[in-house]
Amino acid sequence: MPYTASLDGIRAIAALVIVAYHARIPGLPGGFFGVDVFFVLSGYLVTRLLAEEHAQSGTIRYRAFMRRRIRRLSPALLTMLAAYLLAAPWLFAEVPFARHVRDAWWSALYLLNYASAFGEPVAILGNVWSLAVEMQFYLLWPLVLLIVLKMPRPAALATLAALYLLATAWRAASPEHLGDVWAFYIRTDTHCSGLLLGSFIGLLNPPAPERRTAACMAMAGIVILAFALTFYSTKWIVTVQYGFTVAEAAAALLVVARPSWLGGAVLAWLGRMSYGLYLWHYPIMRALREQGWENHDWPAILAVGGTLGLMCAVASHHWVEGRFYRRGGGWRSCQRRPGSRYREGAA
Repeated sequence: MPYTASLDGIRAIAALVIVAYHARIPGLPGGFFGVDVFFVLSGYLVTRLLAEEHAQSGTIRYRAFMRRRIRRLSPALLTMLAAYLLAAPWLFAEVPFARHVRDAWWSALYLLNYASAFGEPVAILGNVWSLAVEMQFYLLWPLVLLIVLKMPRPAALATLAALYLLATAWRAASPEHLGDVWAFYIRTDTHCSGLLLGSFIGLLNPPAPERRTAACMAMAGIVILAFALTFYSTKWIVTVQYGFTVAEAAAALLVVARPSWLGGAVLAWLGRMSYGLYLWHYPIMRALREQGWENHDWPAILAVGGTLGLMCAVASHHWVEGRFYRRGGGWRSCQRRPGSRYREGAA
């Protein structure tokens, strides 16, 4: 699968939106939708890669796929969790250390989203739930896709479209009686629709549109995403029922369009750092607030927390993630040079 720099640009936009949201920039109540952009892109890349493997070999090697997923995601996560446990007794002294250990344990097992859903809300690591959703999806998706790929192509596409519509309908089905909206929407069963939409696009594999069409689609995606970021919030049931669908539609337009201007050097580089930035910026910003920085100090929180998070992301990318890419034979693929190719380990 040829590498496309604009996809890293989309990843960068998603990460920057999330960082801005966690800095609590005024006027951005829906910044959490950056996660849904990530989900659509991840579903697209993983399904494209698995479909390519199936086309070449006639099967999907499940254990090899999961090894690559764990090699891609776990080293950086475990490094962040180790640093978190070392610093937590001083930075978050009001939280019992046993709770920090419990949250780190659930995070390392990729179960934090359901720990919160079952009445044990996370103390600090509020950003790790999305990693749990993705990993739980990855555990099942290759097996589902292997069945789908045995169908005629129209039936396979119809099946993925139906799965997306069912997941969307399940989330939108009157969640107000389920209590905590936050615990409701971080579950995999209620938040896998973006991954499924990306998977549908990945299996459809539409050709890259011509330049003018791509620009129009991308602009429409940006406008729709901007609307979602500034209109919806976690305080509305309507966000769970409709807001995520709006954000997913915007992400789908960006993924299909893949305009060249999203593949600029700076955005592509930030996209490569986005996983580490996502992991590190949130606990750093929480620590700044614990040290007395108020919400009206958001410019300083954004500057300091974003910069420290990016520095940690760069270190993680080169000294942690890169070592495991080398071991798995995927280091060159993560370098993202023109003409290189995606692998699951770098998706």
